[in-house]
Amino acid sequence: MNKVFLIGRITKELELRYTKSNKPVCDFTLAVNRDKDNADFIQCQVWNKQAENLCEYQGKGSQIAIGGEIRIDTYDNNGEKRYKTFILVNQVEYLSNKQSTQENANKTPLKEDDNPYKQFGDSIKTESDIGKQIEIDDEDLPF
Repeated sequence: MNKVFLIGRITKELELRYTKSNKPVCDFTLAVNRDKDNADFIQCQVWNKQAENLCEYQGKGSQIAIGGEIRIDTYDNNGEKRYKTFILVNQVEYLSNKQSTQENANKTPLKEDDNPYKQFGDSIKTESDIGKQIEIDDEDLPF
């Protein structure tokens, strides 16, 4: 079985191309977190209407989930055999959109003085300020 499911962010602006037979195709790189400090950059390819939609509604930094299969193409480069490994995408789910990704990139972090709730002083309660903490014994649990 050859199935791959990944969640990651698009690393650069998408570019839609067309084959000689006028089929839309988009090659892109997906940055997928491996752990807290490392990411893998996975080459992906999507075709037809999904390629058109991806390029229209997503962009650099957008988070998406993809499903597909691993493909390995071989080609000859000046007599030397080369391999290209990529994910042939057949399913795309948008986890963010192009507009919100661009807006977040342009935002500057709030400073302490920029707190929009500062005018209310201490009258604003946080979740931890509401209600009393109660003790629960194991005997109180129904299981």
